[in-house]
Amino acid sequence: MHHTPKLVICEGQRMDIIGRSHLGEQVYDRIAKAILTGQMRPNDKLTIRGLADQLGVSSTPVRDAVKQLTQEKVLEHRSPKDVRVPVMSEATYLEIVEIRLSLEGLAAERAAEHATPQQIRDLRRLLDRNDRAIEKRKWAVATEGNQEFHLALSTLARMPVLQNILKGLWLQMGPLVACYYDTAPSGLNIHHYDLLQAMTDRDGTAARCAIEADISLAKPAMLAQIAALRDRLVTVEAA
Repeated sequence: MHHTPKLVICEGQRMDIIGRSHLGEQVYDRIAKAILTGQMRPNDKLTIRGLADQLGVSSTPVRDAVKQLTQEKVLEHRSPKDVRVPVMSEATYLEIVEIRLSLEGLAAERAAEHATPQQIRDLRRLLDRNDRAIEKRKWAVATEGNQEFHLALSTLARMPVLQNILKGLWLQMGPLVACYYDTAPSGLNIHHYDLLQAMTDRDGTAARCAIEADISLAKPAMLAQIAALRDRLVTVEAA
């Protein structure tokens, strides 16, 4: 049985119906947001009509968005009518981790140099909100807060090109990260607070170390998630 993706803004809410202006861009952004925040899970099967109905649009802009996301390796076509959220391979995950360690480390280092006191306070409020979501076991909200925190670093670093690159990596990672959060792991924000302290101290090296530690902390559990997902996929395909 496949998880049926529901595109929502946050836990318990349906997507708002999309207006007519900039329709194609909005459709892409909404589907990408659902993927980025884990509202779609590995091996979920998507249909153009189903997505169009949820968004309140025709099939054409949805088909175009799915085509673009497929080209970006965020979705995959297994057959002409079978569009899926990919089940990430271990090799792909390890490659993305290596890239994130380098690029998010750079973002954290530069953010420590450039972030204003107000921006650091705003980031702390985001973490506090995420802690409350974790305490209430609202994992969809916590997942979204986590990716928002990570992508904020490149904004504070004043590096928009870097942010676009990282967003592409997070689009691929989003469904897997959501599965990881479902396991209720401990210490989710511990290195995030270390990073905030490093930013407050204007210590770029410590900031880089903190985000690298955060990424590395999840690695064993994420690899276990990938193994379980791929074992399940083999079982389903063999049935």
